[in-house]
Amino acid sequence: MTDKQIDSYHHFHPNHFQNKRVEEEFNTWLASLNRLQISAVSFLTGTLYVIYSLLDHYVAPPQMVPMMTTIHLYLIAPVLFLISLLSFSKKLPELAVTLLLLAPIGASVGNLVIVANVDNPATYLTELYLILFWTFTVSGLRLMQATLSAFSTFTVVFITTFFLFPLPQELFIMHFFWMFSAFSFGLLGAYLLERSNKRVFLNHDQLERLAVTDKLTELFNRTRLDEILQNELDRSQRFGHAFGIVVLDIDHFKNVNDNYGHQVGDAVLVSIAELIKEHLRSTDKAVRWGGEEFIIIYLETNTDELLTLAEELRQKIENHTFEKVGDVTASFGVTLYNNGDTIASIIKRADSALYAAKEKGRNRIEFI
Repeated sequence: MTDKQIDSYHHFHPNHFQNKRVEEEFNTWLASLNRLQISAVSFLTGTLYVIYSLLDHYVAPPQMVPMMTTIHLYLIAPVLFLISLLSFSKKLPELAVTLLLLAPIGASVGNLVIVANVDNPATYLTELYLILFWTFTVSGLRLMQATLSAFSTFTVVFITTFFLFPLPQELFIMHFFWMFSAFSFGLLGAYLLERSNKRVFLNHDQLERLAVTDKLTELFNRTRLDEILQNELDRSQRFGHAFGIVVLDIDHFKNVNDNYGHQVGDAVLVSIAELIKEHLRSTDKAVRWGGEEFIIIYLETNTDELLTLAEELRQKIENHTFEKVGDVTASFGVTLYNNGDTIASIIKRADSALYAAKEKGRNRIEFI
């Protein structure tokens, strides 16, 4: 999928899709991927802070070691380990993300406390640049979340090093430059990563849809039929909900192909599919079963409603004027779920009803 096609899914805001359903599916997909990333990165970062606290004993002034150990070992590292643990919790994922948003700010505040109390602050300022880059690129936060966290960190650091604990002018200038550079590169990296994730998702989503969609009619194909029916069988057996299926076959479709050609025949199939789509309720599913046969699965229905729906569609097809062909009709086999049905048994029953409709003159409905 090209950048132009990806942009067609977006609002002007780079963090959203124009299609709400696509956006929700992307958010769910990305959250499942980020869960492992957040857990692994938080655990690794917590471990590095533990190592950092050990290094403090060798590089820090002796009088600073207790405070630095408290910040690195007893405050920052435990929070990161907690985030790692919470990221896999089904009940508390929002808490993990909230803590992840706050962690860079907290780590920066801890660093600034150290910087304000040492004679050589440049040794410790580099942690701030890494925190900004970490927030954008590996933390697992979404683009807007990472931007909010990093901008808050940047603001806190700027105010502190300019107003509260001023650095020497030349050090502050270079410090600000590297802060700005880390923020800029991090933001660009996060933006490109977000776009890359969207491209991967849309390509993956497109491939999945192609795998279960009939190319000509854009209805579900036979591969998807078994999954739909099995889901409804399981649901009906568990909750006692009835569903019905309708098998419809275009009458004398071979004559259409023979007299008008296969291109016109394909156009008829597409028109039938469009009529079916217009007819479906929001919960119903339609499948091109093969050739000129279609299957419709009507959910939450009963015999009377099922027959009414089938009759409405039969009349819709009968009254439609098809280009070049004119009138086209279809025969319908209808059945309702029975306790103990399997995919094979319910389709066989509907197919038998369709055979009966054809035997009795076509352009009619038979129920078994």
